[in-house]
Amino acid sequence: MEYVWMWGVIAGVLAIVSAVLLSGRGAGLLAGYSTASAAERAHVNAPKLARTMGGATLVCAIYAAAVALLVYAHARGVVDRTTLFLAGGIGALVPVAALCVAGYRANMGTYA
Repeated sequence: MEYVWMWGVIAGVLAIVSAVLLSGRGAGLLAGYSTASAAERAHVNAPKLARTMGGATLVCAIYAAAVALLVYAHARGVVDRTTLFLAGGIGALVPVAALCVAGYRANMGTYA
């Protein structure tokens, strides 16, 4: 049952970070942007970057909430272990794909 709380906390933190990024603020939370020089930051549309990564973070938050529900259903005996692992493992491709697409879209408007 403790894993349900763990996944719930992860989903909550990701949802909060996603809300900040979707508002167009918080680009400094992103690793590549926060470590860039001022000259490199001048070539980046920070609000667009934050919104793009916020969308991907929202997908990750939804996935974490779905995993929390799956683990809860498994703890209650509704879902067996095989279904839990298959749904969680195959579902893990969605946030990975969302982060890859967001990273690609974030780089489309930049130049070196």
